[in-house]
Order: sequence, then C-alpha cells, then structure tokens
Amino acid sequence: MVLYCRVSLNSFVESMEKTSGPGSSFTIPAVGLMHLVPPEEVEYGLSLLRESIGLYEERKGIPVEKSKQAMPFFRQDSRMLVGPEIGMYVIPLYERRGNPRHSAEPSLVLELDYQSLGELCLFENYSLLSCKYEKEPVLNHFMAQLEKEYDTFFFDEEHTGFTPGSRFFSMLCNACLEVKHPSSIEDKEWRLALLRSPEEASYRYECGNLIPYLPVTLPVECLRRVYLEEFQRQPLLFGTLNGFLKSKGLPAEQLLNLS
Repeated sequence: MVLYCRVSLNSFVESMEKTSGPGSSFTIPAVGLMHLVPPEEVEYGLSLLRESIGLYEERKGIPVEKSKQAMPFFRQDSRMLVGPEIGMYVIPLYERRGNPRHSAEPSLVLELDYQSLGELCLFENYSLLSCKYEKEPVLNHFMAQLEKEYDTFFFDEEHTGFTPGSRFFSMLCNACLEVKHPSSIEDKEWRLALLRSPEEASYRYECGNLIPYLPVTLPVECLRRVYLEEFQRQPLLFGTLNGFLKSKGLPAEQLLNLS
C-alpha cells in the first residue's frame, strides 16, 4: 500500500537539503492543524463529540443542569484545545493521487510507502490515522469511551479539569484529527499526526499569517515515486528536476514521473 502527499516544488527542494543517496533522509513539514484545515471541519468532529456527551447523559439520566455538553472545547481567544497546552501537527496523506490543483507554483505528489511510514510512527511516537467519515460509528466510539471517561473531566477557568490519567484530551484530539464530514469520503485521507507544545514548533510567515510547523524526517527509502503535475506550464522543469534528484544521489529515472 502507498499513500500520496502533495507538496510545493519549493518545499520539496528544501526537504532534500540534507539528502545524499540511499540511507539518508528528507523532511516534510507537519503543519498546525488549525492553520491547515477550515474551521468548520474541526467544528464538525467536535460537534459529534458534543452530541455523544448529550446522548450519554440522556442514557444515564443526568439532569440538564449538570450537563457537560456545552462546556467549551477551546481556550479563550485561542484555537487551542482546553487541557494540556499541546498543539496538533499534521501531514495530510491520501490513498490516491487525485486531480492536479492549479497554483501559482508547480506542485509535486510524493508516493510514500505505507509500511515505512508505520514503522516511523512506532519509533518516533507519531500517529498514522485513517480519517473517519461515517457518523454512527464515530458516535458509538465516543460513547464507549465516555463510559470510562465521563467522570474524569470538567471545565474551569484555569483549564485544569482533567485528572492525570484522563483520556478526554485524546478524545478532543481524535475528534479534530480523525473525523471528517461524510461529503468528503472520496478524499480517502490519512494523517500523520504529532502532538507537541508550541515551544517545540518552528514558525514561518506565509500569506499574512504566522504558521506553526514541525519538520518530520523520513527515510529516503520511504519515497517510491515523485509525480510532477501540470508539466505543460514548466516544460524545462522535468529535466531540471531529474538533475536535482541525481545530484542528491537518488535514482531519478525510477522516481520521477509525469502526471
């Protein structure tokens, strides 16, 4: 099995800065989730978690005045989840290459080996998540977790309403990272995800915004193919990219393809 990752040409060149043939590595930025996806996507996943809390309370006969369904999930004036001050960083991956997306700069699609990604996640404490698109299984999953976790969380002004062993923060993260609207099911998206504090992130200025990211180092053997999109717009690029890959000690003839 392979997964596909779309990157800009500039990002790809930068990712190969320290690559020097077999046994070396390259990097892909994992971007802060809140800067990567539209707010309504995150809100949808959290709305299912909120709905599951309401269903659980209804099942257990918990009165409305004691309900936790309306508790805030984000810190005040921030898109950071309540609980530990931890950010979610993501590399979007897909089961298929999809259609080229027109942009000002040529883009590449990297074909990555699933098994190599899985092994990397085991060693580096990353997560490789398959997005969930069906509502009922998601609600049932949250309901099952609430059987153990409901009594362990609450909200207060200092965001301290979590016992040390509570998995509620993980449930919040799962709702944001894994759940997508059923209308997006054709995306067949996976996500390589990291949870890190803001102090560990790097930052770049882009299109009037400050974007947090973490460089994820991948073994070069993870790279199966490199697809050049919209070749007609840059007819010299294929040959130049071929030379670039060879300069990095990589088998350009095997790796480089035209979409």
